[in-house]
Amino acid sequence: MSDPIVPIPGADALLAQADALHDDDPARALELLRAIEVTALDAAKLGRLSFLLDHVTGEKFGLWDEAVDGLRKVVARAGAEVTPLILRHAAIAAHMVTDDALAHEWTQALAASADAPLDKARALVALGTVQFSLGRLPAEAAGRHALHALRPLGDLLEAPGSGLDAAFGAVTNNIASELLERPLPDLAQPDLRDALARAAGLAQRFWEHAGTWVNHERARYLSAMVANALGDGDAGVAHAQAGLALLDEFDVDHGQAVDRAFLELELAAGLRLAGRPGRPEALARALALASRFGQPWLDRWFSDRQTRNEALAAHYGRS
Repeated sequence: MSDPIVPIPGADALLAQADALHDDDPARALELLRAIEVTALDAAKLGRLSFLLDHVTGEKFGLWDEAVDGLRKVVARAGAEVTPLILRHAAIAAHMVTDDALAHEWTQALAASADAPLDKARALVALGTVQFSLGRLPAEAAGRHALHALRPLGDLLEAPGSGLDAAFGAVTNNIASELLERPLPDLAQPDLRDALARAAGLAQRFWEHAGTWVNHERARYLSAMVANALGDGDAGVAHAQAGLALLDEFDVDHGQAVDRAFLELELAAGLRLAGRPGRPEALARALALASRFGQPWLDRWFSDRQTRNEALAAHYGRS
């Protein structure tokens, strides 16, 4: 038996640095990812590396061949302990470089590792390729591609083998989040609007199958944001209230105060769009909770959501 691999802190530190700045400074993140010695990385961190190889190396820079090379090393490093998360990102990268044999190999391994049907694994990989492609597409093409990947998913909700349902919840959530932040004029494009609504609805349904109450609550938050982005304030209110009701029922120790602040913010936005009373009170509750965040990144995130909701209100004539 070979000696166990002892993780070198330097590899873990490089990954942590890349992860922390991959959206703010993707070029630096790419440099850091290239410097990581995969064999020296803590095995528990291989899943995160697999995501960053797809998201940074592939999605942001179009270097999918390089991403595949990195993922070969990740899969080899994981060995018999390879996870569905790693295999999903590996299969996506292989699909992006049109290496059909490798994509099939890794998709089969994904299905086996999750005890799921191969068709379900194929659909998840196809969905993932769309997730990592949307940012480079104009509104109509983004909506059309997303719809194509989302359409078969309703049937898969009831298909045997639930081992990938949480992954479907995460990927449909990510697709909705990506479409949600498109420029405001894009929200008028019919296919994009349909894809946005479907992605959020499917995320909610998959999380209901496979998630915890926190997943259910956050799916409601996503649905509230999507409804408000589409100008449906009444639906935004209903989803925000459903999310807040889950917090009232389950968050007995108030550990999800951040989630409550953002749900109150979306409730205020929905009430404004719908022309209903209660917006000032909801906004005041959101601001009071946000004043206790104490973390700059959360403050920025909250401020960005406020700014976006103001822009949506103006967009739909509710300023």
